[in-house]
Amino acid sequence: MEFPRPAETVDRASRFVQSLQKFGANNRLVCLIALSIAILHAAMSITATEEKSPTFDEPAHLTAGYSYWLKNDFRFDPENGNLPARFAALPLLLSKPNFVPLNDHGWQRAEEGRAGHQFFYETGNDSDRILRQGRMMMSIFGVALCFLIYRCAREFFGTIGGLLAETIAAFDPTMLAHSALVASDMAAAFFFIAGVWSAWRLLERITPWTLAIAALSLSGLFLTKFSAPIVLPIIGISSILRIFSGAGITLQIGRFGNVFEKKWNKACAIVASSIVLGATVFCAIWLSFSFRYSAWTDDHSSHEGTTWHWNYLLEDRDLFETGISFARTYRLLPEGYLYGLAYVHKHTGDRPAFLDNQWSVAGFRSFFPRAFFYKTPLPVFCLIALGLLTALARWNEHRKRSVRAAWEMVRWDLFRLSPFWALALVYGACAISSNLNIGHRHILPMYPVLFVACGAAGFLLSKNFRMIGAGAIAMLFCWQIGESLAIRPDYLAYFNEVSGGPARGYKHLVDSSLDWGQDLPALRTWLDNNKASVDGKPLYLAYFGTADPRWYGIEATSLSENAYSGKSTFTPLAGGIYCISATTLQSVYSLEIGPWCAAYEGHYRALLAQMKRYREIALQPSARAQLIANERALPWIKKIKEFEHMRFSRLCAYLRQREPVARIGYSIFIFNVSPEEVDRALYGPPAELKKEISVIGY
Repeated sequence: MEFPRPAETVDRASRFVQSLQKFGANNRLVCLIALSIAILHAAMSITATEEKSPTFDEPAHLTAGYSYWLKNDFRFDPENGNLPARFAALPLLLSKPNFVPLNDHGWQRAEEGRAGHQFFYETGNDSDRILRQGRMMMSIFGVALCFLIYRCAREFFGTIGGLLAETIAAFDPTMLAHSALVASDMAAAFFFIAGVWSAWRLLERITPWTLAIAALSLSGLFLTKFSAPIVLPIIGISSILRIFSGAGITLQIGRFGNVFEKKWNKACAIVASSIVLGATVFCAIWLSFSFRYSAWTDDHSSHEGTTWHWNYLLEDRDLFETGISFARTYRLLPEGYLYGLAYVHKHTGDRPAFLDNQWSVAGFRSFFPRAFFYKTPLPVFCLIALGLLTALARWNEHRKRSVRAAWEMVRWDLFRLSPFWALALVYGACAISSNLNIGHRHILPMYPVLFVACGAAGFLLSKNFRMIGAGAIAMLFCWQIGESLAIRPDYLAYFNEVSGGPARGYKHLVDSSLDWGQDLPALRTWLDNNKASVDGKPLYLAYFGTADPRWYGIEATSLSENAYSGKSTFTPLAGGIYCISATTLQSVYSLEIGPWCAAYEGHYRALLAQMKRYREIALQPSARAQLIANERALPWIKKIKEFEHMRFSRLCAYLRQREPVARIGYSIFIFNVSPEEVDRALYGPPAELKKEISVIGY
């Protein structure tokens, strides 16, 4: 075999790049390929979720969406925009699954968690089918976002840059993890980029078409996430840059046309357009609530005895809450929308967080930067670096000709890209300042900006860099695809190589960054494949999710029920197979949050001494039932529940020091624990003991 000489290799690379450039001139073919890549992304996401149970919020979201259409009632899930839930539930209007009983307190008290469980598992519905229908609808947002990334990148970096950006996005594990989930995260990412991009195009050229697209995009954003107001300063920055730039604003309505060049004229055009956009968003919000103020069809404004607590949400009377009270008094917006705004405002700072084996109840300023660094594939960083180097090389070439011309080019490039860097800066600043550190998914709207920036690496295929560019891009392209294929179908558990990979992910992040209740089917498969190790041993499950394990044939003693529900089961713990979710193992949402410490140990020992007289009752079902039925025993039932809760936290502290025998989807840990080990974990010297409570902000 004769290998090609170096000169022949260079010629072949040049011809290949030239063929790519000719291919880019065929717009119809390119659009078809871009759409095919977007559809491939959706197909990969949907087929991966076929192997996953409902994530924590999906039953509640889908139940709420169905209730919006079926009952025209908005009592469920007010803290999330109702557009994604409505959209996901559209197929259910055709399949018509059974709704929850209206005489049950799940509906009457607006307990969407209970109602979601009923809708999925207690009313005779095929939960897999209705979940599949909802996820297929949500994947449309993934298709739309991938195609929009292509469209934006092509605008700046040409056809090759657009296809490169879209392909990197289509194979991104984070995008694939969320594209087909019945949640608002992917829809929010789409509407953020669509809203910012369409508003920028409107600032260039005001036509009925650009005005309608911007109005629909921003309306979709405000109906999807209550973080939508973040878009306002971004559009404000773009507007200021447009006013003070030398670029004019073109107005074209029918045959009438004009170009505004003066600052005052441009400002007036922007203000007029903003009024139209604001009025459209306002009407869209009312439309989404059927132009009715009351969220509940029965119009009980007090909502006493339900999960709605207006007094609690407005008790601080700060500036924001005063504004909500004013809007509520004069019914400026629907009650459901106002309640959602108040709820999100109230609960953004009181959620426990976990980061790099540290616990906090006040959040971490470095949470999202670190989450971004851990869960972004390294090829994306490399492509962005290549794009920056290419831009610097391009600017340097112009500088050699004229310094002034080079600076003008830099200024013009930054001006054209302003909607994207403004989105990254403003959204990133808001994320860092937020105390709501429950998931990497909350910075998903920043990722389209990254993927668009990756398209700049397409300039490496220009005349001066063809050989180097083709090789570098091909290598990074294959690396990104390889990362995606290696983690499939466990996209949510992706962590890059620098962070130690998915096997060490639970030491960095938990909750929806890793463990969102998605791996019950994989657990069932593991149990079936390891019957020799499992059969005859008690099976315990501490599951961080809302899906019903029994639906998947998993019959286990639920430790999560002991730890988190209002029921007292008096369940003794023995040697056996313990299946514990990563979030639960790290004691993030336990009352004994964080590592086991001397204060926890002292309280546990005191409870243990009180529980000795009830040890026999715990082993006798009839006596246990009698005690539970005795109203006088309620104080003791509370004590026993507290003891069982602390007992489980102490067990987790012990198991954190052990290596599991298996990691199911990287989110559920399997421990084979002997009776002696259980006794040691619960009654021996603590395996983990800090001097004081090691929780930031506690």
